[in-house]
Amino acid sequence: MYLELKNVSFSYGDAPVLTNISCGICRGEITGLVGANGAGKTTTIYNIVKKVQPQKGEITIDGENIRSLTGNRFPVTYVPESPLYYEELTVIEHLHFVKALYPKSEASIEALVEKLNLREHLHKVPGMLSKGTLQKLMIAISLLRQYEILIADEPFNGLDPKQISIFKGILNEIRQQNKAILISTHLLDMAENICDKYIFLHGGKVLAAGTKEELIKKYGLPGNSSLETIYLSLIQ
Repeated sequence: MYLELKNVSFSYGDAPVLTNISCGICRGEITGLVGANGAGKTTTIYNIVKKVQPQKGEITIDGENIRSLTGNRFPVTYVPESPLYYEELTVIEHLHFVKALYPKSEASIEALVEKLNLREHLHKVPGMLSKGTLQKLMIAISLLRQYEILIADEPFNGLDPKQISIFKGILNEIRQQNKAILISTHLLDMAENICDKYIFLHGGKVLAAGTKEELIKKYGLPGNSSLETIYLSLIQ
């Protein structure tokens, strides 16, 4: 595994949120982090992107503890569930600001503007944007960084069907570049449609992990079982 969590536990005060989480993601694959609201998906991501630190266990990238990976050596880019931005900067100013921070990134501002249909919004500040356009800005910013791992927390929120299709195309391109992708979602149909593997979280613990075919075989489910059927059978 390229990114690996080993017996990670985390609590907010006395309330445990993650308990001995062990799982990982590989290059060239899209992995779905699947679970209900409150299952621990966002907290798992916060630990990976170093917004918080595990109280137990470790997280490694290519065998190296992420605590030792700083600056441009930390190869993770992140699409947050709630947009983060500078209120005073326009869309194009956001893009140029991030590009300046990552001058070695091969991503093109112009190409992303076209792909994400941002041109008519370039000179607007975030407060003037719809939820979907804000989300597209977050996606563009994440893609301008230098990264080998893309992590997206509920990235389909606010996107219309056309925007979802565009983003799915981007994810497939990233997968073909042999980069690793982790997508957190509670939308099982969406996860089933795009992910290669799944990590099921429930109550802060890993219920199961693997491809759909592996999970069906392991738990003796009908061969035509949907991801929803697999998930519901596990939590029951």
